[in-house]
Amino acid sequence: MWKLKFKVLKTKWKARAWEIELNWIKVKTPVFMPVWTKATVKWLILDLLKDPKYLWTKDRINLILSNTYHLFLKPWVNLINNMWWLHKWENWDWLILTDSWGFQIFSLWLWKWDWNYYKFKSGEKLVKLEENWVWFKSPKDGKKYFFTPENVVDFQSKFGSDIMMMLDVCSPVNNITKDEVEKQMKLTHKWAEIAYNYFIPKYDQVRWILFPIVQWWLYKDLRKQSAEYLRQFAVDWIAIWWLSVWEEKNEMKEILSWTTNFLPENKPRYLMWVWTPEDLVTWINEWIDMFDCVLPTRLWRHWTAFSSEWNIKLKNAKYFNDNNPIDKNCNCYVCRNYTKSYLHHLVKENEMLWWILISLHNISYLHQLVENIRNDILL
Repeated sequence: MWKLKFKVLKTKWKARAWEIELNWIKVKTPVFMPVWTKATVKWLILDLLKDPKYLWTKDRINLILSNTYHLFLKPWVNLINNMWWLHKWENWDWLILTDSWGFQIFSLWLWKWDWNYYKFKSGEKLVKLEENWVWFKSPKDGKKYFFTPENVVDFQSKFGSDIMMMLDVCSPVNNITKDEVEKQMKLTHKWAEIAYNYFIPKYDQVRWILFPIVQWWLYKDLRKQSAEYLRQFAVDWIAIWWLSVWEEKNEMKEILSWTTNFLPENKPRYLMWVWTPEDLVTWINEWIDMFDCVLPTRLWRHWTAFSSEWNIKLKNAKYFNDNNPIDKNCNCYVCRNYTKSYLHHLVKENEMLWWILISLHNISYLHQLVENIRNDILL
């Protein structure tokens, strides 16, 4: 019996509105998931996202993501386990997804540890893929660690994750042939089978679920092959790694539209690492149900806020005496209480309140966006 309960409320064209229930907590889709990379959303306390007066939406945020790779390196798995899991440790009563480490492992391929300056430089690969595991050197201390399909499941279990992801290979975008990509795809398929066979005997005794990740770049034949193979391990859910980070959006749309044709229709679909509000609208209309991204809390570094009139860079002088909110159609706490002029002032003075307010607005904006799309589907 599936642990994940769901019902399809309505579909409109390729967009789907579902109600999903896991561990007695309900999630309505489409849904955007804020990223708690290191067990915290940057610049925000969780109470801001628990209180409707800050989000000003009908549906609260009840699903977040934490990053297994970073939590593994610091503060370490056993500490979190001894603190009664991530939920208790970070004071979160709702659902938590922890990702696999594929992308972080892939990113280390591009760097070299410089022991003299304690920083990375391009060059040497710090990752080695083997048949049954992958090892890498930590960027924090240079120590070598081994990840296997089994211990990735164990580590996420010790975090108390509600939703776990299988170890995968995220193929780099540059200097790699199709033959090499196909070899890495087959390695991921093998790891998925190992993880599935390791997890499924205890499926009914634990609270968490585990699902695979479909990848493989711009190659339609490999995407199809991977989707058709991995769907057998999608007991509850299936994920898609969008591509390899740097492809053009028209390429992304084409390959994702192709890939969704081969995914199980009766399982939720999670597209990892979607960037902009425009992306969300596009992918919701391509049969995708769930999304995440760090961009909402990263844009403060570029003085930028989401808006229905395209992104707004509030450092620009034209906002010095602008008495309007960031977005007149946004009902979040920031737009109801502050003007662009005041936010411009905070930016120019480098006040920390700017980081907090823009992060809150950007997360709220995406949460309102998916809620509005859901309501439109249900009409």
